Amino acid sequence: MSQFLVGGERPRTFKNIVVHPAQEMMTPAVLFRGGPEWPHFRAQISARHCRWPLPYPVDSRPHPADQPVEIADTGIWCGPITSHFGVMIADFGMRLAASSRIDSRTPLVFSLRPSIKAKPPAFVWQMIDHLGIDRDRVMLIRKSTRFARLSVLPQAERRLGGGPSRRHLQLMDALTASSAPAERDHDCVFISRARLHDRGRFAGESYLDDALAAAGVTVFHPETVDLETQMRLYRRARCLIFSEGSALHGLQLLGHLDADVVVLVRRWWKRLAAASLRPRARSLRYVKAVRGMVHGLLPSGGSHTAKGLSILDERCCLAQLATLGINLAPFWDPEVYAARRDADVAVWVRDRLEAPAHPREPATIEKRLRALSLS
Repeated sequence: MSQFLVGGERPRTFKNIVVHPAQEMMTPAVLFRGGPEWPHFRAQISARHCRWPLPYPVDSRPHPADQPVEIADTGIWCGPITSHFGVMIADFGMRLAASSRIDSRTPLVFSLRPSIKAKPPAFVWQMIDHLGIDRDRVMLIRKSTRFARLSVLPQAERRLGGGPSRRHLQLMDALTASSAPAERDHDCVFISRARLHDRGRFAGESYLDDALAAAGVTVFHPETVDLETQMRLYRRARCLIFSEGSALHGLQLLGHLDADVVVLVRRWWKRLAAASLRPRARSLRYVKAVRGMVHGLLPSGGSHTAKGLSILDERCCLAQLATLGINLAPFWDPEVYAARRDADVAVWVRDRLEAPAHPREPATIEKRLRALSLS
């Protein structure tokens, strides 16, 4: 293997390592369990999946194999595969680019659910193609497998801190240069979550789509197209406005981005992907344009804000967009917006209460509605 460096670190190579399929994924108690059975597991840092500015491991030690293991020669550990776009990129995709350049032949190892029917979602293969990696190099672990030699690089970026190094951004520039568009022909693009009815979004976001489109902004729903089409559009825009969500992590599949990035914050306490976006974008701005959120509860009893509905502060939102040169006043009817917002809230409440996740969920939702003066 070549001595490829990421942030000044070389790949570490371990001998006689068992790699397990994904055993637990994104439960209330466990982000990920499975993958390599690293020696001295609790003491490992850079080989594991970490978050925060100073790397802190957030994965869990795999359970021992309950059946004979397969045998493999060499591999490069990249991570587990999940169907959640943002988590796949931000938590588990930040070894892939650099690992693919250690050499051109060693298998890139991913853990998958043990079921023979488990397959990577389409966007994972699109990530592979986007980075110019031969799909035949991808090795999917569905059965526990013992590697004679397994190498691993530290994550190039980490959620909640740990942004990309200059060297990593240069690598991403080089890997994605061939897909750069010929011109930047969109002044402003709004990346909307209005069609994600089973995810967190702004109540009445479809009306925000309509108003922005009337004001000349390109409204884009990334889930409707493939990954490469998303990347090309982002690189054609001078200004990108995101409804805060997983689509932001898509920018981590690019290097430097000659665009202003604006994030409409759905959860006032979050600055999603800030450490990863700030070194990439020409400028980065988070707009707090909400007056609250309606949310339910997790089975554990904690607040389930990830799938909550955020309620716009109309005056603040329109004023903030005006500072970007987007005047929505001629296209914004408060009564029409309120009707769209309330319709979204009604459907969301109905769906949540059909099968409450926790006995206190109905009371929690009612309390949130009262606090926001919503019926």
